[in-house]
Amino acid sequence: MFFGNKRRIVSLVLAACLLFSAEFEVFAADPQSEAQTGTVVNYENVESPFTELWGQISQMAVTAVDTQEWYGKALANTDTTVDIHAEAAGAVIAKMYKNTVVTVIEEGAEWTKISSGSVEGYVRNEALLFGTAAVERAKTVCAQGTQDAKTIEQIQKEQQKVQKHSDLVLIAALIYCEAGNQPYEGKVAVGAVVLNRVRSGRFPNSVESVVYQRGQFTPAMTGKLARVISSNRIPSACYEAAQDALNGANPVGSAMFFNTRSGSFKLGDHYFS
Repeated sequence: MFFGNKRRIVSLVLAACLLFSAEFEVFAADPQSEAQTGTVVNYENVESPFTELWGQISQMAVTAVDTQEWYGKALANTDTTVDIHAEAAGAVIAKMYKNTVVTVIEEGAEWTKISSGSVEGYVRNEALLFGTAAVERAKTVCAQGTQDAKTIEQIQKEQQKVQKHSDLVLIAALIYCEAGNQPYEGKVAVGAVVLNRVRSGRFPNSVESVVYQRGQFTPAMTGKLARVISSNRIPSACYEAAQDALNGANPVGSAMFFNTRSGSFKLGDHYFS
């Protein structure tokens, strides 16, 4: 497709150049008609079509250069993501994004084989832009850079990483609210209680759901927890305690509750049970 477009553009440029040369020869070869008739030539009018033609030639040349940069390449035609398949209509193995530029390996009637980053697979033709269409869209979606396609495994690992960071921040903030004035072990204990609940089956199975479960943690109900998170001023000791709890540190065994009144055992100012 790119090659065909390139040949057409070059042909048009050459044709325009030939037309320019032919017109110039006509004017250059007819001096005697002006001498015989004494007619004054309006050069402003004569130059006007040449100026317009030259502008067209320049624009065509620019288009040819831009398109040449996209020879053998294509741009994702999406504002979200596009599935990449192991084979035409096969299993989804990866995704590309609105600013993903791919290398075209083989273009078919309905499917195109592409490669991007570590990914190689098949994409429906309508999900790709070629030639001048790619040039135009790239001006906006690629203005801040491009992004390689990613395998499903890569995406899942990134999502897990984001989730782990979110869990870390949430537990650290809760530790600060509930045990900010407690010894380090007492801080880890609060994180361990949250994780015990996640694993128990008696409570929701995610950190966020456990922390924000109705009627459980006062800072979450009053809005204090949200304010602490948005302040971005959680002490490093609370982050360290949260990370230790996530890594398996657990000074409270299977305890899933704590308060300042009574319980199975006391650690710092809190009773755990």
